[in-house]
Amino acid sequence: MKNIDVKKSKGIIAVLCFLLIVLIALSAVLVRSNLRYKRTDRNFNAEISSYKDVIDQKGKELESYSKRASDYESERNALNSKIDDLNKQISIKREQQAQATAPVSATPQPVTPAGEAKTVYLTFDDGPSPHTPAILQILDQYGVKATFFVKDNGSYNAYMKDIVTRGHVIALHSQTHNYSYIYSSDEAFYSDMKNISDIVFQQTGVRTNIMRFPGGSSNTVSKKYNAGIMSRLTKGVTNMGYYYYDWNCDSTDASGNNVPVEKLVSSCMRMPSSNTVIVLMHDTNAKATTVQALPQIIENYRNAGCQFGVISPQTPAVHHSVNN
Repeated sequence: MKNIDVKKSKGIIAVLCFLLIVLIALSAVLVRSNLRYKRTDRNFNAEISSYKDVIDQKGKELESYSKRASDYESERNALNSKIDDLNKQISIKREQQAQATAPVSATPQPVTPAGEAKTVYLTFDDGPSPHTPAILQILDQYGVKATFFVKDNGSYNAYMKDIVTRGHVIALHSQTHNYSYIYSSDEAFYSDMKNISDIVFQQTGVRTNIMRFPGGSSNTVSKKYNAGIMSRLTKGVTNMGYYYYDWNCDSTDASGNNVPVEKLVSSCMRMPSSNTVIVLMHDTNAKATTVQALPQIIENYRNAGCQFGVISPQTPAVHHSVNN
């Protein structure tokens, strides 16, 4: 009997030892896993820290790029300002040259009495430009006033004030002179006209109701963008209280750049039978020969017994046939 108890005790002890060994093994596994997890966690933390460093570095690079972009914008603005100053200096130089080369015999001659005499209205489209001071100087020397149909020309808009203070008439042409935009719809045209009216008012304090359609009221280019728009606009601007004027004498300076002076002079003398002669010329950077021809054009009109005038609501209407 005792031998049986001993055997049982030994069996229980063996089982307990086995269980103890298993527990120890499990504990070792758990310890290893915990260490591995800690190492992995440390790796994750290190990787996260690395990502944070990269993000910080990219943030610094972005700040550097932003600063360089800001510096570039400042340099660009400074360069544009210098360009504007140079353009103004060039204009002043051209005005001085015009003064030096103007005809000595440019004293205003007596105006032919009204009646059968033709009245010539010199008109300049698309200015102001670098040539505006020279044109104004020649007109002053001959005692002639003209009408300027202006557009938005950036820094040259400052010459609008000179046009008005020297006794000439300023009138509306267009802000953009972009046919595809202004003739795309009635609303686009009126918006463009309001914008140039506001610019003229800001520069001169004048609200003018004299205007000229880009391309004239007879233009056909508008057909490409809106059929029938000129028929509507010619009536619409009149109903709004504006007076639009075309021309019946073409200097032909719009036929190309630097058209020969002789051609411009002879073209201006092809006058209509009407006593109201509205002459089309242009005040742009590409029309230097128009400035050169202007003294002879004025003298020829004077020699033909013509008088000069500026366009006003009382000027007899000169309208083309509307083709759209």
